[in-house]
Amino acid sequence: MMPIEKIAIIADDYTGAGDAGIHFARFGRKIELLLHIDALARKHRDNSDIALTSETRFLDPGEAGAVVLDMIRQCRAAGYDRIFKKIDSTMRGNPGSEIEAVLAGMGLAAALICPAMPKTGRTCLDGVIYLDGVPLHRSDIGRDPFHPLSSSNVSDLLCLQTDLPIGHIGLQDIEAGEAALRQTIASLLERGVRLMVADAVEDRHLAALARQLAPGDLLPVGAGGFAEALARLSAPEGWTDCEGRKVRLRRPIVSVVGSLTEVSRRQAAHADKSGLFRTIDIRSDAPPADIRNACEARLSEPGRNQPNILLRVVNGERPDKISREDGERVAEKLGYATASICSLVPCRTVVSTGGSTSMAVAEALGIESVDLVDEILPGIVVGACNRPNGGIEWFISKAGGFGDDSVLTEIDARCVGV
Repeated sequence: MMPIEKIAIIADDYTGAGDAGIHFARFGRKIELLLHIDALARKHRDNSDIALTSETRFLDPGEAGAVVLDMIRQCRAAGYDRIFKKIDSTMRGNPGSEIEAVLAGMGLAAALICPAMPKTGRTCLDGVIYLDGVPLHRSDIGRDPFHPLSSSNVSDLLCLQTDLPIGHIGLQDIEAGEAALRQTIASLLERGVRLMVADAVEDRHLAALARQLAPGDLLPVGAGGFAEALARLSAPEGWTDCEGRKVRLRRPIVSVVGSLTEVSRRQAAHADKSGLFRTIDIRSDAPPADIRNACEARLSEPGRNQPNILLRVVNGERPDKISREDGERVAEKLGYATASICSLVPCRTVVSTGGSTSMAVAEALGIESVDLVDEILPGIVVGACNRPNGGIEWFISKAGGFGDDSVLTEIDARCVGV
């Protein structure tokens, strides 16, 4: 067990902050996801952990690094001296410049980096990321219109945004045992390496890497898999239950699908055909009045056998033709539509797919923060809303690029009633 007083998680979007932070909640630590770091200064805090989103996924590397550096300074001023830098498991965003910013702000020797998430089929071998055995850049996610990738090699992708020296920790180094791994890390430090990219194809590899963090001189960087390994080691003394706080979800659920990935489109289509959802399609170019009218009209139709609401966007453009600005506009429209629905229907639970969409929806609903409480499915994170006007009880977030087609109906199956 590794004693850690307070830890701050910094991700580049809402869903990233949630799917890293939830593991600390599952292992007995209180953790709050703040929508804006300004809340850190306004609130008198105890020794609870925090998860933060920098909302830098779509900024240029220099801007992203500056935002993260400022966040680090505020975290340190608030007493957070241990940082977990959450990066996207598929290296979207600005991982290189943001890791460099955290190292500078914390004064740490180097970063130990592993984006693997073996439980979801995302592995790292010989420094290359694989999604279910397919090199990242050849996968659907590698062809993301906002973040197209030409390589699956972590070092190559980091080099696009930072000049810090990079080294590699192979699977053979990890399998050699803790003492040998410690020596490998020491050797890399002696050579001046600042970014150590590690392999992992099983959870035990991530656990071995996490055990090297005890001295506190390395910055842990990774996705949900590495966060879980670190959370397990930092559980309070005597903690044995890793199931999180059980939640009682109630219908109607409002499910908002804003991610443009093919995976998310299939999930929305499956929910639409299930008979469990009344679907409201919103055009991305629709003005606010038309959006509210569309919501009112659809909700006034008979639908007793469709207890939930599915909100998705329709657009004539192919995803690869949509700009980043278009994506942000879509998220804002979905946020407005969700708030309109929740003003018309007594909803207690909102499910949001996609990082930008989740942030826009949470802001539109007036949510200031959420207490992370449970992971009801892998990567599906439930938070208890802190909202001045009450209303929404549970906010559930999910990254866009993974999950079975049935994930939205599986969430419904966990509801206890209306």
